[in-house]
Amino acid sequence: MRYAVLTVSRTLLSLVACLLVVGCDDSRPTFRDGGGGGGVDANMISPFVDSGPPGDGGPGDSLCGSAAEGYVYLVDSSDAFLRFDPATNVITPLGTLSCATSSSPFSMAVDRDANAWVLYQDGHIFRVSVTDVSCTATSFVAGQSGFDVFGMGFVSDAAGSADETLFVAGGSLLDISFGAARLGRVDDALALSAVGDLPGWPELTGTGAAELWGFFPDTSPPSVRQIDKSTGATTRSFPISEISSGSGLGDTAWAFAFWGGRFYVFYKGDADLTTNVWRLDPADGSVLEVLHESGYRIVGAGVSTCAPIILI
Repeated sequence: MRYAVLTVSRTLLSLVACLLVVGCDDSRPTFRDGGGGGGVDANMISPFVDSGPPGDGGPGDSLCGSAAEGYVYLVDSSDAFLRFDPATNVITPLGTLSCATSSSPFSMAVDRDANAWVLYQDGHIFRVSVTDVSCTATSFVAGQSGFDVFGMGFVSDAAGSADETLFVAGGSLLDISFGAARLGRVDDALALSAVGDLPGWPELTGTGAAELWGFFPDTSPPSVRQIDKSTGATTRSFPISEISSGSGLGDTAWAFAFWGGRFYVFYKGDADLTTNVWRLDPADGSVLEVLHESGYRIVGAGVSTCAPIILI
């Protein structure tokens, strides 16, 4: 977990373990040796303010080039930064993140300029270049409005618009898999405000058609749902009974993305060695596993709102 936009997944954490370690992880400690502890620096930026002249790929350009349109970007729990090609269902490693934190990735979203925004378990967000995997701190303040961690995704403000908003779904770190998340939104000043309650703890993805969607692994069965951006209510739902959520207490992680009129669920259940990739076609509700045992434990997926909304 994601998301976001998010198109950006998250790790389900045991309640007992979370009482012992903040941001704990069933498979390894949250905090690793080294790193800068998630501090900020002189290069700190806002994701919604143009950071350069037109044409340089800054957040205000909205160039919608091939890097933004053609791929889904992924991050795993060990900082591997990846590219997923929906045309071939192939995952390609792009590099390893070296952001100024000793925490672990939790979720990810990608904006229209193909900048990845990676949330870490310590609540800090970093901007990552999908070209060279360089990492820059943002001015986002962790823990706003009770959102310790969250899935996230950018959504176009109107169908076909170049303007977009970052939506998040989350809450307290201790509530993951044990309570319902809340929907929130992040404004241009990077202030996070709550919108409404959600029926589970989803990862998010957005579309260029101004639609917000979530993958809910903790509903019965797991489901993909369209979410009302003003209330958090479900407006459409697709069950995914092919995915078994298991006990929800083991080593579980998920991410979610939309591309070409189809939804992609990156899910690792209790019994899976690594993440499997599933594709949902909303035209007929069909679900197909397109990649088994990816070799990664994927916790974040992001796709630009420049991505096609129909299969091309």
